[in-house]
Amino acid sequence: MNPNIPSQQIKIRKAILIFLKAVAPPLVLYVDNTDEAYAEIIRIIENANVSMPRMIEKIGKGPLKKIAVLDVQIAGVAIQEEPA
Repeated sequence: MNPNIPSQQIKIRKAILIFLKAVAPPLVLYVDNTDEAYAEIIRIIENANVSMPRMIEKIGKGPLKKIAVLDVQIAGVAIQEEPA
């Protein structure tokens, strides 16, 4: 490490990407605890029942403030890291 070059801390923020069956780009949701939200959405996908769809509502902290979607429409979920 060169002492003449100041070190910069790169801040990383995480987002939840929610992939829907009827929409090409994923919904990007910023939440306080991404790992917890990821695990919750995985459980929702696993328990989805086509004969009894449920409305899922999530609150976000970024451009998307709130989303509501049927559990049977969720195709997948991912965590994305990006520089803040």
